[in-house]
Amino acid sequence: MFDPSTSSGQGSVENIQAVLMTPSLLSEEQLIILENPDETFTDYTLYPIPYTLIFWFDHEVLNKKPIMEWVKKEQGELLFFPEAKEVSVFPFLDLLASGDKKAFLEMDKLKKANYDTQYFITMIFYLLRSLAVIPKNALPFVKQKLERQRKRFNLEKIENLYKDILKIDFKIKSGLMEKDQAEFLLINKFIF
Repeated sequence: MFDPSTSSGQGSVENIQAVLMTPSLLSEEQLIILENPDETFTDYTLYPIPYTLIFWFDHEVLNKKPIMEWVKKEQGELLFFPEAKEVSVFPFLDLLASGDKKAFLEMDKLKKANYDTQYFITMIFYLLRSLAVIPKNALPFVKQKLERQRKRFNLEKIENLYKDILKIDFKIKSGLMEKDQAEFLLINKFIF
């Protein structure tokens, strides 16, 4: 892989061409990957050995750029893989610990991101364990947040929540409770 942006002078047209024109020791088809090449450069004339050329950008390139016009002219294939915005369960847990009704909305976001009820239950147990005994290896800001959240809970309340969540989990697994009802109850137990 050739990254024209990594070292001084390497991104010049001459250096790109020099790398592309260097004959290979192998006579088989070559895979050439150019990472973040100049978007205005379009002279990708290569040696006569069969090759596949890939331009790898860490950003979306506008269709009007010369390199994109060259790819279309050469009947190249354009693929774009945007990074998905990561959905985290921790804002949901923070809302639960603070007793905020917005936890219902946050759970809805998580469900749309394909998180399921069993995952919620597992993470709620994680929250309860962390509230009961703050992990010694937790980062200072995590410890401070847990100490603030812990003020709403005494050990008896944490124990009762554990029992309630276990009952809900049992009822789901036994078919005695629908998941939507269980999810409502999971959050409702923290809104007190």
